[in-house]
Amino acid sequence: MSVLEAAAALAAGGYFSFLLGEAWRLKRTRANVRTVIHVNGTRGKTETTRLIAAALRAGGIRTLAKTTGTLPRVILEDGSEEPWRRWGAPNVREQRDFLRMAAHRNAEAVVVECMAVSPDAQRASTAFLRPDLLVVTNARPDHEAELGTPEEALAIFAEGIPLGGLVITPDTAVHAAFAPCTASRNARVLLAEPFDCPWVRHRENAGTALAVALHLGVTREAALRGMRGHRPDPGAFTLRRMPRREGGIVLIADALAANDPHSAELLFQWVVAAECRTVLLLANRADRPDRALLFARWAAAQPERWAAILLAGDSVPGVRRLLKSHPDVRFLRELSELANEPENTLVFATGNWKAIGPALAALATAEEMP
Repeated sequence: MSVLEAAAALAAGGYFSFLLGEAWRLKRTRANVRTVIHVNGTRGKTETTRLIAAALRAGGIRTLAKTTGTLPRVILEDGSEEPWRRWGAPNVREQRDFLRMAAHRNAEAVVVECMAVSPDAQRASTAFLRPDLLVVTNARPDHEAELGTPEEALAIFAEGIPLGGLVITPDTAVHAAFAPCTASRNARVLLAEPFDCPWVRHRENAGTALAVALHLGVTREAALRGMRGHRPDPGAFTLRRMPRREGGIVLIADALAANDPHSAELLFQWVVAAECRTVLLLANRADRPDRALLFARWAAAQPERWAAILLAGDSVPGVRRLLKSHPDVRFLRELSELANEPENTLVFATGNWKAIGPALAALATAEEMP
């Protein structure tokens, strides 16, 4: 054996030993956390994660949670929050590091939003966490380059079903698709019943969080008390007011975090008023052209809704072409131009929070939600 071959063999052996050590440490860490809940799906993961954590805390379970919605956050045992600090690009190894943090803080339960998109990263997230309970909120069109169609996305989500564990979903399509998969893994799938409550915008998320809490022994009264006091994500749906330059206000429905047309439609139906002049504000990012085109198709399918369609953020090829039949499509150079809209205007803003969300929040004051 040459010197180079010997060095290569030594390096390979060292790396193998490192992997064995990592696996041992991860197994030991996982054993110190009683319950791990992995929240996956297309939309609603962040709110569902926050609601579950709040419900478990109210039930006396020492709980840590991590969300990666509009901003990565850690929700501590007392409900306070701190940023999840990254020293580079997002990486699925964060799940392992968060699990170690939770074990160090003697957490009894952790609730973790799935931050992965690609199938390989989703598998890695599951391998790091080894959850007892998988929550799947829904399967809607988004991240099509990585996940494919909603049906293909479901197959990827199903790979995370815990052996001998439980899946909870409010989505009948997910429930039906997972039934044969859970049987083969000695797991169960439970259909959560959505319910209406005034402090949660999406009834499916509320029903899912309640189902998880009841499964883990929290009383309904305690769970609802915790959910009522949960802190929304920074990008959660908000009504905002912007002063007009000529007096009065422009009302802005900030649905920028609704990253797919189906979610945006649900919020639009809730907030729209027939007597208002309605303007659509589409925020786009050049690195998410698939999402921008989805929203452009949605807007073009109902042109009579919009008095105008305003584009903000990055210019994405194909968007203007899809909207060419609408008589008033404009690109906003500055968000402050919204102050020029006529009185009695509702601006429905959606598409992508990271494109303009913080800038819009700085310009328009949030008002109390009804």
